Amino acid sequence: MLFIEYDVHPDGEIELVALVNAVDEDGHDPDGSSWLQWRIAEFDDDGLGCVGISPTDLALMEETEDPDQLQTIVEGIILADRSAKEGAAS
Repeated sequence: MLFIEYDVHPDGEIELVALVNAVDEDGHDPDGSSWLQWRIAEFDDDGLGCVGISPTDLALMEETEDPDQLQTIVEGIILADRSAKEGAAS
């Protein structure tokens, strides 16, 4: 599973921190859940700055050769994730 790590600054600017391929080399964590548990435990944001990329979004990312379209897809994933997590925390 591919994950996006990101920061959203107070002014709303999104910073892409990393793309993480969280599949264990031995195939023991195909959905990245063990990596995500580790990531949540090790970082102070309780998972707020990390989102898994759905197979549908990953396919869209892989199909495009347009950098602007890729940026739009990634930003949409991050904004939807952030909105869902902030809404759940309220």
